[in-house]
Amino acid sequence: MNLDEIRTHISSLDKELLTLLAKRKGLSLEVARSKLKNPRPIRDQEREQALLVELINVGRPLGLDAHYITQIYHTIIEDSVRSQQALLQDLLNPQDEVPAISVAFLGLRGSYSNMAARKYLSRFQATLVEHNCDSFQQIFDTVESGQAQYGILPIENTSSGAINDVFDLMQHTSLSIVGELTQPIEHCLLVAVDTEVSKLKTLYTHPQVYQQCSQYLKTLPNVTVEFCAASSNAMELVAKAQRDDIGAMGSADGGELHGLKPLVTGLANQKQNMTRFIVVARKPVEVAEQIPAKTSFIMSTGQQSGALVETLLVLRNHDIPMTKLESRPIIGNPWEEMFYVDVAANVNSAQMQAALVELKDIVRFIKILGCYPSAEVAPTHISAKALSQETALGQDTLASTKKAHQNKPALSPQETTPNSVLPLSLQVGRFNMSGQEPLLAALVNSWPETVSLQEMARHLKEHGGQVLALPCFGVGDHQHEQARLQQLREVAAQFDLAAMTWVHTPEQLKRAAESLDVLLLQPLAAGREALLMAAGRCTRPVLLPVSEIEEETLAAAELILAQGNQQVALLAGQERSLSQLLSLQKHSRLPLVSQLNGQDALLPELAGALQSAGVQGFALRFDESESLAPMQQLAQRVYQG
Repeated sequence: MNLDEIRTHISSLDKELLTLLAKRKGLSLEVARSKLKNPRPIRDQEREQALLVELINVGRPLGLDAHYITQIYHTIIEDSVRSQQALLQDLLNPQDEVPAISVAFLGLRGSYSNMAARKYLSRFQATLVEHNCDSFQQIFDTVESGQAQYGILPIENTSSGAINDVFDLMQHTSLSIVGELTQPIEHCLLVAVDTEVSKLKTLYTHPQVYQQCSQYLKTLPNVTVEFCAASSNAMELVAKAQRDDIGAMGSADGGELHGLKPLVTGLANQKQNMTRFIVVARKPVEVAEQIPAKTSFIMSTGQQSGALVETLLVLRNHDIPMTKLESRPIIGNPWEEMFYVDVAANVNSAQMQAALVELKDIVRFIKILGCYPSAEVAPTHISAKALSQETALGQDTLASTKKAHQNKPALSPQETTPNSVLPLSLQVGRFNMSGQEPLLAALVNSWPETVSLQEMARHLKEHGGQVLALPCFGVGDHQHEQARLQQLREVAAQFDLAAMTWVHTPEQLKRAAESLDVLLLQPLAAGREALLMAAGRCTRPVLLPVSEIEEETLAAAELILAQGNQQVALLAGQERSLSQLLSLQKHSRLPLVSQLNGQDALLPELAGALQSAGVQGFALRFDESESLAPMQQLAQRVYQG
């Protein structure tokens, strides 16, 4: 086939795919209807995981890797879940068909609240009537008076925290929370005409945006910041002025609505910058029991010791997970607090009703703010164990491994006895290093040049690895190092891996902790104590290499723990005997990661012995051009025995 024929064939396949996807979506809605008579949860994540594993096993012989398959099906499954939830909610809360839906939000067209409103209400497939508001109070007033059916309000941000004004207003409103959504917030410096950052004299922004981008703004000491009621107001000012010495801070999508273009992107202090919005209306909604729900309420307790703890114990005793607890002062009652609580439960469920009965007996005030469908549709993750399905090894490899095993001295009984002291668990990214599923890390000696970083991450994921470590420091100027940190973080997230790098100084640790999931300490003799103390003050898990003298290792670990950070694991080289490792684990109660030689013919047997002794993680060191195949052998041994 020539190029045109190939493209025509691809277009034909794309149309077939769309037809099949539409049929699949129709069947998923039939599944939702079937659950009306037989109420079962919309999601069955065990079935989803089994489905993905089966699809991966079918796809691999076709040349489709696990990451490719899971990314496609995560999107399909998410759409299926949301469509089923919307259908059940519409059936439970029937509404008259209307040609238009009205919504009140903060700011003008293009504000973050406006973009959130459009996203949330797009499923109604009706004309959207927008009410621009100058304040949160005006949003409440507009909905309460009936001018708008819905109000969209930001409630918290991952960078700047709770938005207190909204919490305070919720205490006094008659409106109910009927929905929520989480929106990525990607702040940009927007301009109306071609210009340079050095020419800017004034930046217009909202106070929340200013707070979330404070670190970047410190690099612009000669720029004056002017505050606006909303990001969209800032955009409008810049769009009307058409000058090269002013700019606005906001989203690229919002700026496009005003004819602005981004001059600088990625300005937020916290790179994963998200805002949670709530949706309010005059009437509460019912949430179908098949759908994961949240209930929000406020309460005040007495001033006696343990009053708040007593209320939280009620939730625990009824197996109700709390997802948020926020306190605000009660105006007129000095030192008294109103507590805002979100729980993962349907207000109409038996357990929630029972909990409310108990709470009413022990609190001074309690008010339900709303029950609504949870916005989160978390992707179903495939465990490293499932991804490391055993493949046939060459006979020569099996024979050499067997021969090496026959020549290996037997381990002493002392070394093979499992550790009787239960080590602490450690959360590395989304992976829990608790021994149930050992953590596997690839320590790559140099930045990849002969292969792409994406290819390396993809192969690591395919072979059962969970952590990718690359050197990001000592490779050039500050800007180059920051680029590596960002690239490592993005690629690791793309392939559902945890990201790690080596840090030698407190300054490197601080920068790495802002981007990566776990930090590998490499203390230099001159600044050892300063680095250990900095590690103790950070909130990221740290990996501490084991020194030759056990007392030195224990003292270093204790120094970190004493500063507050309890997320410490020990990294031991292969030269350490099992008895030494057991002694370390016994005296520190810290998780232990063993660094092994990937070229060792006895790698699977050695890993099995270490795992039996209580080692909770393994690290293999690679050059960037080396095959990651030893990781697959290791994964097959520690996950499948």
